[in-house]
Amino acid sequence: MRLIRKAKPSDVPEVVRLGLEALKRDAYENLRISETKVVDMAKECISAPCHFCWVAEKDSKIVGAVSAMVHPMAFYERSQASVVQFYCEDPGQGVKLIREFLAWAKSRPAIKMVCFTLECKADKRIGKLLSRLGLENELPVYMSTL
Repeated sequence: MRLIRKAKPSDVPEVVRLGLEALKRDAYENLRISETKVVDMAKECISAPCHFCWVAEKDSKIVGAVSAMVHPMAFYERSQASVVQFYCEDPGQGVKLIREFLAWAKSRPAIKMVCFTLECKADKRIGKLLSRLGLENELPVYMSTL
């Protein structure tokens, strides 16, 4: 049986497992993944009412999660919801998670922008899916690890 639902505090270990897997797949040279920070992010997204974290279950096992944090936009009025974690082991569930997140963001008048950044090695199908769901590929990102 498949189910999409709001994450609960007891889901933190599985949300962290998925987040760490996503980070390991496209790790940045010279940056060390902090499991403590991933745990803190998962707890914050699950427990704070202004943030978002939903999970996908298949046969009572969590197979996907999307987490987003809401924060002020630097130069504009209102807020932005930034996806900080997305990983799904069951692609059919991934699209449901993203749709749920977008519906949630649209239902909040304070949120005026959604940011969903893909890593360089992200599955190209995710970008195509995001475009189909109404997100636009807007900005190139230039960065350096020091």
